[in-house]
Amino acid sequence: MRLLVLGGTRFLGRAIVDDAISRGYDVTTFSRGLSGHPRPGAEVLHGDRTSAEDLRQLAERDWDAVIDTSTIAPVHVAASAQLLAGHVGHYTYVSTISVYRDRPGEMITEESPVVDCSPDASGTAETLDYPELKAGSERAVQEAMPGRNLITRPGLIIGPHEDVGRLPWWLTRVARGGPVLAPPLDSELRMTDARDLAAWLTDNTRRRIPGVVNVPGPEGTTFGDLLTACAQVTAPQRGDGLELRPTADPVLLKAGVKPWMELPMWAPDNPEFAGVWQVSGDRALRTGMRYRPLIDTVRDTWRWLTQEAASQDRPVSAFVRRPGIGLDPGREQEILAKL
Repeated sequence: MRLLVLGGTRFLGRAIVDDAISRGYDVTTFSRGLSGHPRPGAEVLHGDRTSAEDLRQLAERDWDAVIDTSTIAPVHVAASAQLLAGHVGHYTYVSTISVYRDRPGEMITEESPVVDCSPDASGTAETLDYPELKAGSERAVQEAMPGRNLITRPGLIIGPHEDVGRLPWWLTRVARGGPVLAPPLDSELRMTDARDLAAWLTDNTRRRIPGVVNVPGPEGTTFGDLLTACAQVTAPQRGDGLELRPTADPVLLKAGVKPWMELPMWAPDNPEFAGVWQVSGDRALRTGMRYRPLIDTVRDTWRWLTQEAASQDRPVSAFVRRPGIGLDPGREQEILAKL
């Protein structure tokens, strides 16, 4: 199969390219070349999707399918989809479960209403709200290639090469040891390994399945499961003893801890987050989605973090994460002292 990946150098895009190459597919990536690294075995095209001149490179070739992992304004997704409509057989766009209008709250299915955004909306990821940006981009793809598109809506994505820093923060925090401020250990979590999502995307792009599919992650995982796995894989590097200090949601909120960000992935039982994990993933399972054990994802992510640190001659705790991810050590100690 001849596959075009728009992006393909970081995290999920990287995983998609690696999976496709492992299957013997002929893979081409198109990106600005400003971040990430080209993947061995892939043909690399450089260009900016906001530039009509750069996009014209894609009109000179044909592919069986394209997978688009971008987070750019709908107007630019529309330009790419319209240009590629005559050059690819199928278009897969990676969206998000954040597009649902009534989430969190009631149980979400693929038929639930989404937020409103025009497919020709302009702006940037900073000026357009993330749900609107993705919803408008979905519509751009659907309008450009009706009946020949797959819209996938994943939830939290974790694993090696994660560029947000949620799981890496928990791993490095647990590795440091001592008392660790934590959400209630029975708090629910749903996460998907990027490699599992990549394999599913590659499979269903090849099969050219149409429509919308949620991929929210497996049910039944808790924060206790996550932190136990983090403790297990970091044990050889941990010096001081580890003491998990699970703390009730109201206490954390009263202390000013920012949900989702300062304690990454923590979704408290309050109006803003209650029911955030209530998303049906049945359609993904019926179309072949398979989730690996959490311990495997955590172990592989820790191995990647330690190898990266060694290759760059820096402490593993000095990994780069997005602003706002993770609780400041001083604040954590202040909160723990008051418990």
